[in-house]
Amino acid sequence: MADKNPDRHSSDSAEMAMNQVLQAERDAELAIAECEKEAGRIIQEAQQQANRIASRTDERISFMKMRVSQRIAGDIKALERAEKLADEKYRLELDETGLAECIREIALLLSGGERSADNHGDDTG
Repeated sequence: MADKNPDRHSSDSAEMAMNQVLQAERDAELAIAECEKEAGRIIQEAQQQANRIASRTDERISFMKMRVSQRIAGDIKALERAEKLADEKYRLELDETGLAECIREIALLLSGGERSADNHGDDTG
């Protein structure tokens, strides 16, 4: 039995085609939504990984700064100790030199010699 109304058949075909197009649009919207959701998840994971990397980097930099500061502080203390020892040695040398000159002058004066302006502690008298 043939359809007596060709317009009806044409109308049904157009309606089916329209429904297929609408279904395809819905499927495409769902696929796009899934892609956007997946992209958001990927971006979030990447941000979390970047934050972890930045955090580890900050920790390492802080640790390196602390070690450098400790090393510099140790070097400074060592230099200060060396300088202090050098100063003490220099002062002792000056004290010994001054003491020797003083003893020579006293010995010269006690032995009846005279202190001359160009003597300056020489044992020539």
